[in-house]
Amino acid sequence: MGENASIWWNLLGEHPLCTAWKQEAEGSIYHLASILFIVGFMGGSGFFGLLYVFSLLGLGFLCSSVWAWIDVCAADIFSWNFVLFIICFMQFVHVAYQVRSVTFDKEFQELYNSLFQPLGITLPIFRKIVLSCQVVSLEKEHCYAMQGKTPIDKLSLLVSGRIRVTVDGEFLHYIFPLQFLDSPEWDSLRPTEEGIFQVTLTAETDCRYVAWRRKKLYLLFAQHRFISRLFSVLIGSDIADKLYALNDRCTWSRGLGIFTMNHIDPTSLNELTTRSLTSEFENLMPVPSNETTCENWQEIHHLVFHVANICFAAALVIPTTLTLHMIFLRGLLTIGCALFIVWATLYRCALDIMIWNCAFLIINLMHFLYLLYKKRPIKIEKELTGVYRRMFEPLHVPPELFKRLTGQFCSIQTLKKGQTYAAEDKTSVDDRLSILLKGKMKVSYRGHFLHNIYPCAFIDSPEFRSTQMNRGEKFQVTIVADDTCRFLCWSRERLTFFLESEPFLYEIFRYLIGKDITNKLYSLNDPTLNDKNSKRLERKPSLCSQISVMQMRNSMASSSDSEDGLQHFLRGTSTASSIRMPSPYMRASEKMKPIEEAVEDDVFEPESPVRAKVRGLYPSIQRVEE
Repeated sequence: MGENASIWWNLLGEHPLCTAWKQEAEGSIYHLASILFIVGFMGGSGFFGLLYVFSLLGLGFLCSSVWAWIDVCAADIFSWNFVLFIICFMQFVHVAYQVRSVTFDKEFQELYNSLFQPLGITLPIFRKIVLSCQVVSLEKEHCYAMQGKTPIDKLSLLVSGRIRVTVDGEFLHYIFPLQFLDSPEWDSLRPTEEGIFQVTLTAETDCRYVAWRRKKLYLLFAQHRFISRLFSVLIGSDIADKLYALNDRCTWSRGLGIFTMNHIDPTSLNELTTRSLTSEFENLMPVPSNETTCENWQEIHHLVFHVANICFAAALVIPTTLTLHMIFLRGLLTIGCALFIVWATLYRCALDIMIWNCAFLIINLMHFLYLLYKKRPIKIEKELTGVYRRMFEPLHVPPELFKRLTGQFCSIQTLKKGQTYAAEDKTSVDDRLSILLKGKMKVSYRGHFLHNIYPCAFIDSPEFRSTQMNRGEKFQVTIVADDTCRFLCWSRERLTFFLESEPFLYEIFRYLIGKDITNKLYSLNDPTLNDKNSKRLERKPSLCSQISVMQMRNSMASSSDSEDGLQHFLRGTSTASSIRMPSPYMRASEKMKPIEEAVEDDVFEPESPVRAKVRGLYPSIQRVEE
């Protein structure tokens, strides 16, 4: 009991308040440590920002330890600074290991930099994606899949080379790098179904592709909802690209090739770090002139000093994987700096320590307030909340970026029932791009009903996509409001200019429009579905039970001989549906059991009565001969 009282007396009672500043300044080693602290506190977040912060702070605490041992002769100051140095060193090693652990082979690095990084996918998430896949080589003139023989048991993405797609010996289109090989087949099957390719895929050059096994990929979707949504958008956009390629009979003119990527060599990083640490340590080692060691160690310092160091230790020991790590780090560092100012002013009587800590306090406080500002809740208009949560939030578009997108050069407009959004051969497609917020619209071609448009879907995505290369065209369909409708409308010219300045949002728009075009192809008129059931199906991200995309691709092969084949297929054809028996190439799997986890994509949800009703209905796409 007496020993505890003595400790508290040393912490609180034996430290009188300062009446005047000390005349002598602290040693040069202390000021060197403070300079390192200033530079370190200016670091940002992210892997390399944390490496920067922990390395410089660690060097600063090491200098402070040397200063405490040689100049101050204070055991508690030395102990605290050395402990903080150890924490920074361990955090530096941990973050460096994280950087090393998300460095990939050449093919994966190219794939990440070209396809996933523009969409804002972080390296840890991409690592989860590549852990369930493998890189496969395919020699020239070897077949990836043979019509009527090869089972659909994987999803593949071409990394290098070129693949030719044919059906019954007739050429359809090419597959280029960064395109899926079998996205139509993948999207046509549910997890509980098996199927066989109805096309032949042959390598025209030596190819390399990344392949995911179906079961492993579905399990990954069940565990990570964001990855499921991401692949849904990528596959939908890829299908739209293939349908456009069918019409164009494109040749090798896209010049994708193999990209030259920056590869981080962990060995060089470690060598550079070792060199910098060694050189800095050599520069920091003092050369004492007269005094070599402390003869009289100071008594323990005031409690305020120890509480400040506890705040520093708590800030530095917070796991870097925590979502709000940087906010907690800056907040605790700010509190610690404030306590150091109190200690230096009232008990240490050191003007230079007080000034340095005031500078630390200002830097950390500015960082803290900036991080809080970035995390502030962004208020989105009530009418736009559904669009953001349904389309943009699953792809990790920040609320502030979405508000910029919708707050400057777009407007919310209203159409009453029976009013026309676009008239066939009259309305220009160059003026606007719209998303339906409320109500329902009907799309028709020469009096023939094509499909409905429901909320949270683009109204004119096919026109926007098809006229990116050919401007000055007119709508080939008529779009009429079936109810009182509200829609979000962008000026096309200003939207294009804005997207050019926001590469991330440009990629998001590109894939969302591609996915929307694919959904519209799936929802082409089927008279066996009433409006209510169609609306329920339309709200699903994947509509694989409504139409066989493999059959769509075969239909396209026979219906795209004229110049405007795809445009008529997308919006300019009448579609007569006929009831068909289920394809003999598609059957229920006896091996693969359905996945019951409730996630974003509908392939993991229990089958609804409506879906069961239309399971055997595959509408045929027929072109109206003029």
